[in-house]
Amino acid sequence: MKPIIVGIAGGSGSGKSTYCDIIAKELKDYQVDVVSTDDFYKKDLPKMISPVSNVEYDDFNHPDALDYNKLMEYLNNLLSAENPPEVVILEGIFTLYFEELRKMLDVKIFVDLDSDERMYRRISRNMKNWGVGFEEVATYYLDAAKHREIEFVLRTKNFADIVIHGNHLEGISKNIISCWISSMIRK
Repeated sequence: MKPIIVGIAGGSGSGKSTYCDIIAKELKDYQVDVVSTDDFYKKDLPKMISPVSNVEYDDFNHPDALDYNKLMEYLNNLLSAENPPEVVILEGIFTLYFEELRKMLDVKIFVDLDSDERMYRRISRNMKNWGVGFEEVATYYLDAAKHREIEFVLRTKNFADIVIHGNHLEGISKNIISCWISSMIRK
């Protein structure tokens, strides 16, 4: 049986990982594997020159930062395993960027949230989880990440089957997605 593959994309801090956790918990009766594209960043990241400050940064928000071949190899191995999971949830900012990847997805979800709220969440998360200071997180976002998100990430919302609000992850969207996945597995 082919696993149901759910793709969840959105800007940094929109709620993608949280939504993955919510959906995975809803599907606790099934074998679910969550794959984060964050685990497939290249060691040597591309560089970018900020259009604001002319400072050079490591560019986590460019599609070339992702080791796409390694990600695809991992997914293909997971899907062709002797006992593949019933559901694969793939999440990350580039989940809907690559056409080949989009074609693999049974449902494409974009978690949408205002950029100010995403920036606040990003600052809070990075300070708490990685001990990065406020100035560093805010400067990187405003100098680099914001521009790349506009260029590469936010426009992938056009490929989504469903767009959900990043502040309403527990609501009806959770029920619709988990019920749809359950019905597809029962088929």
